[in-house]
Amino acid sequence: MATPLPPPAGAEDRLRDLGSVTEAAVSHLGADYVLTALLGRVKEIIDADTAAVLLLDNSGRQLIATAASGLEEEVSQGVRIPVGAGFAGRIAAGRRPVILGHVDHSNGLNPILLDKGIRSLVGVPLLVHGAVTGVLHAGTVHDRVFTAGDAALLQLAADRAALAVQSLRSREDRAAAAALQRGLLPSALPVVEGVEVAARYVPGVGQVDGDV
Repeated sequence: MATPLPPPAGAEDRLRDLGSVTEAAVSHLGADYVLTALLGRVKEIIDADTAAVLLLDNSGRQLIATAASGLEEEVSQGVRIPVGAGFAGRIAAGRRPVILGHVDHSNGLNPILLDKGIRSLVGVPLLVHGAVTGVLHAGTVHDRVFTAGDAALLQLAADRAALAVQSLRSREDRAAAAALQRGLLPSALPVVEGVEVAARYVPGVGQVDGDV
Protein backbone atom coordinates (compact mmCIF):
# COMPACT_ATOMS: atom_id res chain seq x y z
CA MET A 1 0.00 0.00 0.00
CA ALA A 2 1.30 3.47 -0.88
CA THR A 3 2.73 5.63 1.89
CA PRO A 4 0.19 8.31 2.89
CA LEU A 5 1.07 11.79 1.71
CA PRO A 6 1.86 14.37 4.38
CA PRO A 7 -0.85 17.00 4.85
CA PRO A 8 -0.14 20.43 3.36
CA ALA A 9 1.08 23.26 5.56
CA GLY A 10 -1.72 24.79 7.62
CA ALA A 11 -4.02 21.79 7.10
CA GLU A 12 -4.82 21.36 10.77
CA ASP A 13 -5.82 25.01 11.08
CA ARG A 14 -8.13 24.68 8.11
CA LEU A 15 -9.71 21.56 9.56
CA ARG A 16 -10.05 22.73 13.16
CA ASP A 17 -13.62 23.98 12.70
CA LEU A 18 -14.45 20.74 10.89
CA GLY A 19 -13.60 18.89 14.08
CA SER A 20 -15.78 21.22 16.14
CA VAL A 21 -18.72 20.59 13.80
CA THR A 22 -18.21 16.84 14.19
CA GLU A 23 -18.06 16.94 17.99
CA ALA A 24 -21.12 19.16 18.32
CA ALA A 25 -23.21 17.27 15.80
CA VAL A 26 -22.37 13.78 17.05
CA SER A 27 -23.92 14.61 20.40
CA HIS A 28 -27.46 14.86 19.06
CA LEU A 29 -27.73 14.14 15.31
CA GLY A 30 -27.74 11.04 13.11
CA ALA A 31 -24.91 10.02 10.80
CA ASP A 32 -26.51 11.40 7.64
CA TYR A 33 -26.98 14.87 9.19
CA VAL A 34 -23.43 14.92 10.53
CA LEU A 35 -22.01 13.99 7.13
CA THR A 36 -24.08 16.62 5.32
CA ALA A 37 -22.73 19.30 7.67
CA LEU A 38 -19.18 18.06 7.17
CA LEU A 39 -19.47 18.02 3.39
CA GLY A 40 -20.42 21.68 3.30
CA ARG A 41 -17.20 22.50 5.16
CA VAL A 42 -15.17 20.16 2.97
CA LYS A 43 -16.26 22.04 -0.14
CA GLU A 44 -15.11 25.30 1.41
CA ILE A 45 -11.78 23.87 2.56
CA ILE A 46 -10.68 22.55 -0.83
CA ASP A 47 -12.70 24.99 -2.94
CA ALA A 48 -14.87 22.34 -4.60
CA ASP A 49 -18.37 22.49 -6.09
CA THR A 50 -19.53 19.05 -4.96
CA ALA A 51 -18.77 16.58 -2.21
CA ALA A 52 -20.24 13.20 -1.36
CA VAL A 53 -19.81 10.28 1.02
CA LEU A 54 -20.58 6.70 0.07
CA LEU A 55 -20.55 4.12 2.87
CA LEU A 56 -19.87 0.42 2.53
CA ASP A 57 -22.92 -1.81 2.96
CA ASN A 58 -23.05 -4.77 5.35
CA SER A 59 -21.92 -7.17 2.64
CA GLY A 60 -18.77 -5.14 2.03
CA ARG A 61 -19.35 -5.38 -1.72
CA GLN A 62 -21.21 -2.15 -2.49
CA LEU A 63 -20.92 1.53 -1.68
CA ILE A 64 -24.16 3.38 -0.93
CA ALA A 65 -24.49 7.14 -1.49
CA THR A 66 -25.26 8.36 2.03
CA ALA A 67 -24.72 12.14 2.07
CA ALA A 68 -23.95 14.78 -0.54
CA SER A 69 -23.60 18.51 -1.09
CA GLY A 70 -24.08 19.58 -4.69
CA LEU A 71 -24.78 15.97 -5.67
CA GLU A 72 -27.95 15.33 -3.73
CA GLU A 73 -29.29 13.22 -6.61
CA GLU A 74 -26.84 10.46 -5.68
CA VAL A 75 -28.54 10.10 -2.31
CA SER A 76 -32.14 10.61 -3.43
CA GLN A 77 -31.72 7.99 -6.17
CA GLY A 78 -30.05 5.54 -3.82
CA VAL A 79 -26.93 5.15 -5.93
CA ARG A 80 -24.96 1.96 -5.29
CA ILE A 81 -21.46 1.40 -6.64
CA PRO A 82 -19.79 -2.03 -6.63
CA VAL A 83 -16.40 -2.05 -4.92
CA GLY A 84 -13.79 -2.03 -7.68
CA ALA A 85 -16.06 -0.38 -10.26
CA GLY A 86 -16.26 3.29 -11.21
CA PHE A 87 -14.47 6.14 -9.48
CA ALA A 88 -15.61 5.49 -5.90
CA GLY A 89 -15.31 1.73 -6.30
CA ARG A 90 -11.69 2.04 -7.40
CA ILE A 91 -10.87 4.13 -4.33
CA ALA A 92 -12.45 1.59 -1.98
CA ALA A 93 -10.74 -1.36 -3.65
CA GLY A 94 -7.33 0.32 -3.79
CA ARG A 95 -7.61 1.96 -0.35
CA ARG A 96 -5.82 5.03 -1.63
CA PRO A 97 -6.65 8.45 -3.13
CA VAL A 98 -7.56 8.80 -6.80
CA ILE A 99 -7.40 12.05 -8.79
CA LEU A 100 -9.10 12.58 -12.14
CA GLY A 101 -8.05 15.76 -13.93
CA HIS A 102 -10.41 15.12 -16.84
CA VAL A 103 -13.81 13.51 -16.41
CA ASP A 104 -15.59 11.83 -19.33
CA HIS A 105 -17.41 8.62 -20.23
CA SER A 106 -14.13 6.70 -20.52
CA ASN A 107 -13.64 6.98 -16.76
CA GLY A 108 -16.59 4.64 -16.09
CA LEU A 109 -18.26 7.11 -13.77
CA ASN A 110 -21.71 7.26 -12.27
CA PRO A 111 -23.85 9.02 -14.95
CA ILE A 112 -25.05 11.54 -12.34
CA LEU A 113 -21.52 12.96 -12.13
CA LEU A 114 -21.46 13.45 -15.89
CA ASP A 115 -24.95 14.95 -15.95
CA LYS A 116 -23.91 17.48 -13.30
CA GLY A 117 -21.04 18.58 -15.52
CA ILE A 118 -18.26 17.49 -13.18
CA ARG A 119 -14.90 18.20 -14.84
CA SER A 120 -12.42 17.07 -12.18
CA LEU A 121 -12.54 14.76 -9.15
CA VAL A 122 -10.51 13.78 -6.13
CA GLY A 123 -11.51 10.98 -3.80
CA VAL A 124 -10.13 9.22 -0.73
CA PRO A 125 -11.10 6.20 1.35
CA LEU A 126 -12.77 6.41 4.76
CA LEU A 127 -10.63 4.22 7.00
CA VAL A 128 -11.21 3.01 10.55
CA HIS A 129 -8.35 0.98 12.06
CA GLY A 130 -7.08 0.36 8.54
CA ALA A 131 -10.38 -1.02 7.23
CA VAL A 132 -12.31 0.74 4.46
CA THR A 133 -15.75 1.90 5.57
CA GLY A 134 -16.57 4.21 2.65
CA VAL A 135 -15.36 6.88 0.24
CA LEU A 136 -15.30 10.67 0.30
CA HIS A 137 -14.98 12.48 -3.02
CA ALA A 138 -15.12 16.10 -4.17
CA GLY A 139 -15.35 17.64 -7.62
CA THR A 140 -15.52 20.84 -9.64
CA VAL A 141 -17.63 21.89 -12.60
CA HIS A 142 -14.65 23.72 -14.11
CA ASP A 143 -11.27 22.48 -15.26
CA ARG A 144 -8.93 21.99 -12.34
CA VAL A 145 -6.06 19.69 -11.52
CA PHE A 146 -6.38 18.56 -7.92
CA THR A 147 -2.98 18.15 -6.29
CA ALA A 148 -1.51 15.57 -3.95
CA GLY A 149 -1.87 18.23 -1.25
CA ASP A 150 -5.59 18.50 -1.96
CA ALA A 151 -5.88 14.71 -1.64
CA ALA A 152 -3.97 14.74 1.66
CA LEU A 153 -6.24 17.47 3.01
CA LEU A 154 -9.31 15.54 1.89
CA GLN A 155 -7.93 12.44 3.59
CA LEU A 156 -7.72 14.31 6.90
CA ALA A 157 -11.38 15.28 6.50
CA ALA A 158 -12.26 11.68 5.61
CA ASP A 159 -10.52 10.41 8.75
CA ARG A 160 -12.69 12.71 10.86
CA ALA A 161 -15.83 11.69 8.99
CA ALA A 162 -15.01 7.98 9.40
CA LEU A 163 -14.57 8.32 13.16
CA ALA A 164 -17.79 10.34 13.44
CA VAL A 165 -19.76 7.68 11.56
CA GLN A 166 -18.23 4.91 13.66
CA SER A 167 -19.15 6.75 16.86
CA LEU A 168 -22.71 7.38 15.72
CA ARG A 169 -23.25 3.82 14.53
CA SER A 170 -21.93 2.42 17.81
CA ARG A 171 -24.30 4.69 19.73
CA GLU A 172 -27.24 3.71 17.52
CA ASP A 173 -26.39 0.01 17.83
CA ARG A 174 -26.29 0.30 21.62
CA ALA A 175 -29.62 2.11 21.64
CA ALA A 176 -31.20 -0.54 19.41
CA ALA A 177 -29.86 -3.35 21.61
CA ALA A 178 -31.17 -1.63 24.74
CA ALA A 179 -34.60 -1.18 23.14
CA LEU A 180 -34.68 -4.86 22.19
CA GLN A 181 -33.69 -5.97 25.66
CA ARG A 182 -36.29 -3.74 27.30
CA GLY A 183 -38.86 -5.23 24.93
CA LEU A 184 -38.14 -8.65 26.46
CA LEU A 185 -39.56 -7.51 29.78
CA PRO A 186 -43.04 -8.91 30.42
CA SER A 187 -45.85 -6.54 29.50
CA ALA A 188 -47.83 -7.76 32.48
CA LEU A 189 -46.71 -9.44 35.67
CA PRO A 190 -48.46 -12.40 37.26
CA VAL A 191 -50.69 -11.76 40.22
CA VAL A 192 -49.76 -13.97 43.14
CA GLU A 193 -51.67 -13.64 46.38
CA GLY A 194 -49.41 -12.49 49.17
CA VAL A 195 -46.48 -11.74 46.84
CA GLU A 196 -45.49 -8.41 45.33
CA VAL A 197 -43.89 -8.87 41.88
CA ALA A 198 -41.87 -6.26 39.94
CA ALA A 199 -39.64 -6.23 36.84
CA ARG A 200 -36.76 -3.89 36.09
CA TYR A 201 -34.28 -3.69 33.23
CA VAL A 202 -30.62 -3.20 34.23
CA PRO A 203 -27.97 -3.28 31.48
CA GLY A 204 -24.96 -5.47 32.17
CA VAL A 205 -21.42 -4.17 32.51
CA GLY A 206 -18.05 -5.68 31.69
CA GLN A 207 -17.67 -8.86 29.64
CA VAL A 208 -21.28 -10.01 29.77
CA ASP A 209 -22.79 -11.65 26.71
CA GLY A 210 -25.38 -14.20 25.66
CA ASP A 211 -28.62 -15.22 27.31
CA VAL A 212 -28.77 -15.57 31.06
